[in-house]
Amino acid sequence: MKELRVGIAGLGEFGELYCTILSQIPYVKITRVCSRTLSRAEEIAVRYNIPGISTDYAAFAQAEDIDIACVVTLGKDHRAAVVPALEAGKHVLVEKPIADSVADAQAMADVAAKSPGKFMTAHICRFMPPYLQAKQQIEAGQIGRISTIQAHRNNHYSTLAPGRKKNPLRETAIHDIDLALWYTGSQVAEAHGYRKYNQSQAEADSCTAIVRLADGTICTFNSSWQMRDAAPAGLDAGMRIIGIEGEIEIKMPPAGYRFIDDHSQVAFNPETSLTPVILKQSALAREIEYFLECVLEDRMPQIITPEEAVKALRAAIHIDEKCVEVR
Repeated sequence: MKELRVGIAGLGEFGELYCTILSQIPYVKITRVCSRTLSRAEEIAVRYNIPGISTDYAAFAQAEDIDIACVVTLGKDHRAAVVPALEAGKHVLVEKPIADSVADAQAMADVAAKSPGKFMTAHICRFMPPYLQAKQQIEAGQIGRISTIQAHRNNHYSTLAPGRKKNPLRETAIHDIDLALWYTGSQVAEAHGYRKYNQSQAEADSCTAIVRLADGTICTFNSSWQMRDAAPAGLDAGMRIIGIEGEIEIKMPPAGYRFIDDHSQVAFNPETSLTPVILKQSALAREIEYFLECVLEDRMPQIITPEEAVKALRAAIHIDEKCVEVR
């Protein structure tokens, strides 16, 4: 099998998860990492035995020692790494949301349409078995026409770091917004809601929106950064999809796995675990390997297209803009 040379830009917690997963794939060699903080790039390079280091996104994107660029930077920096990589003919996997602005997102999609490289936005829920199962049952007509979608998501409040996270509608509810559009094939027609400021006055940390889709589906999206830091896992999420002939309920509890002995206990969600053995089997690993398979087999990714990623961002921004601030 051909060896794929992969570079990773953005070395926060999620960027390091990419390093952990990619380092376990036999046909992958991580050849370069990029961070604007040189010491962080050097730390990761040593930890994962990576030969190349960059501190500039454009230089990283055009480096001759990478075939694939994984862009795991802040959303506002995605365009700076993605566009030059695509223009250089490289394959690009970028974390969701595709960008912070529709203009940046559309610019990336436009360049991708002309580039020989494969391009995909990492909407991880489309790779999680429960959400995939729901898609299959919906398409098979098992719940009939969808009437209502109710979704919630809650994350640790300490993750709302100043300047790093957007409000939860744009940062996390975009998962559920994307799924709602995916399941219905529709688009947002009308939205109302509230953004609440609790732990931070710079960004809302709790958002609730009621949305009517063009096909008549009514959606509720609740997303927040209010989970206690002592709670395990880092994610509490769920979705109920109610059709006229049946319904689907998906729950992602904070702790889906627990180990306990006479001295201690450890509880965590396998999908968000940092444990390498478990991480290798996670939806993130499936998502990354799917993209790598598309590169190896010279086929365009179909589970999520650039147009769908732009559509999800556009919808999330529109919904957010329709929400009233509550302080």
